[in-house]
Amino acid sequence: MNPGMILRPFGPTMYKSKVSEEFRKHLIESAANEDAPEMNYTLAGNIDKEITFDLPLSMESELQWFVNDYMEQMTKAGVHQPPKGHVVDRIVLDDPWINVQKKGEWNPPHIHAGDYSCIVYAQVPDELREEWTYDNQRGRNPTGGMVEWHYGQWAPGNISQFGPIPPEEGDIFLFPAWLVHYVYPFNADVERISFSTNFFVNYVPPSYYQLIVPLTSMQFPDHFYIAFLIPHFVL
Repeated sequence: MNPGMILRPFGPTMYKSKVSEEFRKHLIESAANEDAPEMNYTLAGNIDKEITFDLPLSMESELQWFVNDYMEQMTKAGVHQPPKGHVVDRIVLDDPWINVQKKGEWNPPHIHAGDYSCIVYAQVPDELREEWTYDNQRGRNPTGGMVEWHYGQWAPGNISQFGPIPPEEGDIFLFPAWLVHYVYPFNADVERISFSTNFFVNYVPPSYYQLIVPLTSMQFPDHFYIAFLIPHFVL
């Protein structure tokens, strides 16, 4: 695995790294499945082909590794602390989905469910890069197929947006699920393939509570205390 780097362009903390080539290729193969269940009815995008698929265990483990790395780096940087005395029990993935974005399609400003979300870029055709170059040459800000995140509002001395970010194949971005983001349309007659899912992080409270029970008995001195360790079960 390639350890990622923390991105802190504004208040929320983001993360960027690269998925394995096996991961990326599997996404492209899955996107070609014409019989895959559609996800359009549950998603905010103006994208015709949004599908779900079975995520292999190896890919799920790879994503969980990235989330762990993300949280560990935030903890070291002092921007994330688990609930006091708690530790991560497990990281649960929500239903994953693939976006096959085509010419003129876009995602409006939206947020996700869960604690954290991710975007993985599986296919970024060269025609999109040509479109960015064309816009640059004409003094326009290139945005085609790019994602942009927003936090807070514009004010002098404050950064309220991160992007538009040119996608690169294999890139993975992790970010808080509540962070507003959107995807710009493009003009090229191509397909840009990306993957997303949400993560729910379950924390385990202290394993035991200490219960102090006063006992008075002929066998023990007055006000003798015995500490009982009572297991705490998480359902």
